[in-house]
Amino acid sequence: MNVLILGSGLLGVLTAYELGKRGFDVTVLDRNAESARETSFANGGQLSYTHAEPWATPSILRKLPKWLFHSDSPLVIHPRADLAMIKWTLKFLRNCTAERAHINCVNLLRLGLYSKDMFDKLRADTGVAFDFYNRGILHIFSTDLDFDHAKKQYEFQAKFGDEHRVLTRAQCLSLEPSLAHTSRTIVGGIHAVQDEIGDSYMLCQNLAALASERYGVKFEYGVTIKNLRTHGQLIQSVLTDKGELTADGYVMALGSYSTTFLRKIGIRVPIYPMKGYSITLAANEFCPQASITDGSHKVVYTRMGNSLRVAGTAEFAGYNTKINPKRIAPMVAATKELFPQANWDQKIETWACLRPSTPDGPPIIGRTPFSNLFLNTGHGTLGWTQGAGSAAIVADIMEGKPSAILLNGLTMERFI
Repeated sequence: MNVLILGSGLLGVLTAYELGKRGFDVTVLDRNAESARETSFANGGQLSYTHAEPWATPSILRKLPKWLFHSDSPLVIHPRADLAMIKWTLKFLRNCTAERAHINCVNLLRLGLYSKDMFDKLRADTGVAFDFYNRGILHIFSTDLDFDHAKKQYEFQAKFGDEHRVLTRAQCLSLEPSLAHTSRTIVGGIHAVQDEIGDSYMLCQNLAALASERYGVKFEYGVTIKNLRTHGQLIQSVLTDKGELTADGYVMALGSYSTTFLRKIGIRVPIYPMKGYSITLAANEFCPQASITDGSHKVVYTRMGNSLRVAGTAEFAGYNTKINPKRIAPMVAATKELFPQANWDQKIETWACLRPSTPDGPPIIGRTPFSNLFLNTGHGTLGWTQGAGSAAIVADIMEGKPSAILLNGLTMERFI
């Protein structure tokens, strides 16, 4: 069976590897000159399998009025006459109940822990290099309110396979000595021991090369997808600026742009771009050795090789990918507060990307009304975390095998 994968970001590359390994004839299309040049390029680096609390929760409702219109808040919404955004927001608000948040959390955690298993297998099978580090992620908190909320959240997750340690301030500093120089109040922390870190861009580059060499996967770069052509309940072809391409099966892995093409063929899924930012600076001995999540400010700090990656914030501004200095400045200030002796005399690299976000949190994976079109999109901030598991699920479905985990709350059926 020959397959066309639309998109060569994390989900596209991981799916291509998984299908190639299983004997499919795979071609991957991407408009960029190489894999992982958009959302997957400079993310926070966290394989946060147990970070399963969705954005849509009752607690977020209490914070929204304070956050929405401040440029330095974790979440900013720019009001616009955008019907898709309005519909997405209404669905988001409907998910901000305790019952829905618990359901979505369990679905995210189930996929995250399965993805960890699949990532372990991928590393064992390939030995692919990507600055991997597996000593967990430290979550720190500046207020008792945030800390108490996190402890309750992790206690709930423990019922479904999460493993964690609650730490005092002193234990946080012992685990990550670089925090000793901070002026920030730290009331305590949680060590998510199952979580890991790695460079997603490096993984995509090396895994794409390996998939090509080992399984004959073809990566066609510089190809702009124009449209999908249908016939009955089948995708007949993909129209591109390089001509018309056909296959037996098609995988939609275009992130935030998936909805653009799906809408044209009558498939409406609530995926909307959530702009995220990151900065990267040269690391020194005063930077963290692993990864830290600032649970009160919604910013992550990850040591990747000789660099420190700082990522965070959520901005709803449509498909605008321009870097807003007002969103970068708070991240720099927060980093200087935590790590005042980092390499601040060196150049700071900045990045912005569009995270394909669903209103309830989990991605959209699997079948569509077209029998030969499959989805692997909508992962929001967790594409790196959930990628290996999502790719295995899509490959199982395309092979006609039962999935290794329940797909409740992970398919497009929940929105129909």
